[in-house]
Amino acid sequence: MTTPDRRSFLKYAGVGTGAMMLGGLNMSAMAASPTTKSAKQDLEILNYALTLEYIEAEFYAAFNVGGPYASKLSNARVKEYAKELAEQEQGHVDFLIATIKSLGGTPIAKPALTFAPLIPDESKLNDEMFLQLAVLFEPVGTRAYLGQANSIMNADVLTAAASVLAVEANHVSGIQQLRTFLGFNKNPTRTTARAPQSVAKPNSTNVADFDPDFSPMPTALWEPLSMEEVVAMVTPLFKK
Repeated sequence: MTTPDRRSFLKYAGVGTGAMMLGGLNMSAMAASPTTKSAKQDLEILNYALTLEYIEAEFYAAFNVGGPYASKLSNARVKEYAKELAEQEQGHVDFLIATIKSLGGTPIAKPALTFAPLIPDESKLNDEMFLQLAVLFEPVGTRAYLGQANSIMNADVLTAAASVLAVEANHVSGIQQLRTFLGFNKNPTRTTARAPQSVAKPNSTNVADFDPDFSPMPTALWEPLSMEEVVAMVTPLFKK
């Protein structure tokens, strides 16, 4: 099964053509540099992370009991994964909001989101597609956190980010293990440090180039994603 949307995410992001926006955050205004670390930058990075967690939390909630896509899931284990992941991602949202407030910052508001670019035909939604989309989301979050680690000044902020990163990495392995068990993972021995990107196009931010099939233990060492790469991947999910 291929990923539904075949449009390039890059063209929506405005990367290289002006302000780089992500859910109301102006990424161009963020130094996000290891050489200019500051308390202000730490808060901006936390809000960047919070924006990504808003996306994941809403995605899983949509497939959880009461969500608009809940009826699309039939396998009991898949339903349980949707429930647990929804709870954990909402926990990340709450944790980051509390951390930002404890540092005297203002958490960014939750943006209006749409998953239509990834789910153009809801009639085709099922357990397999849900898990495929999930295993594309999770590595992006994992590597996005890693991409900012060297730009954080406050040790407590770094610990907070590392705590969430560890759980996101566990999500990758857990989802992929379930996909393998259910026969959805077509290449369970492929190791990669750049999931969900493919071997053929490891630097692409186009969802059509992503490869959801890899080992439940994908890598010994993850490779980070830059803000530009992350923005290019997820910007289409923000309502215009």
